[in-house]
Amino acid sequence: MTNDTEIKGHFQIDWGRQGSIIFAYIVVLLGYFGIVANILLISSRSVSIPYTEMDPTILFWTYKVYPQTFYLPILLLFFICFLLTYKEEIPHYGIKASLWMVPLLIAEGFLFYWIMFGFSAEPFILQFAHGEGYLNILILYGCTFTGALSGMKFKQIIKKRRKI
Repeated sequence: MTNDTEIKGHFQIDWGRQGSIIFAYIVVLLGYFGIVANILLISSRSVSIPYTEMDPTILFWTYKVYPQTFYLPILLLFFICFLLTYKEEIPHYGIKASLWMVPLLIAEGFLFYWIMFGFSAEPFILQFAHGEGYLNILILYGCTFTGALSGMKFKQIIKKRRKI
């Protein structure tokens, strides 16, 4: 007997896996810069300021505002990467999905800069011509990688305990 539910030549998406990865990307992309923007657009006197008066370097050197945001953006990134790897049966898929967060965050910083301040080459200069840009990239990759490895190790520990 042939399986009538499988039709050759059609594209099939497993929304259980891809849907959760897409949802995780959206949460990180909106949550990460959402937390940063809430701190950026408030002055030291707790008065809301227009985005034209904010420091545009913070969109690319987000590590500078981590203490002001109580490290919430980096913790959000860590826990999403942890969950992406924890839920995967093959941990390498979760690690790969987690590492793709960093280029997306950098691209979103470029996009926000161009929306707020107009199209220019300054984002490329801020991100790739200064050491702070590379430091931010290293911090982001370090956070995503440690979150993914923690998720993998936690799942291994849980599997060992279930066998015992």
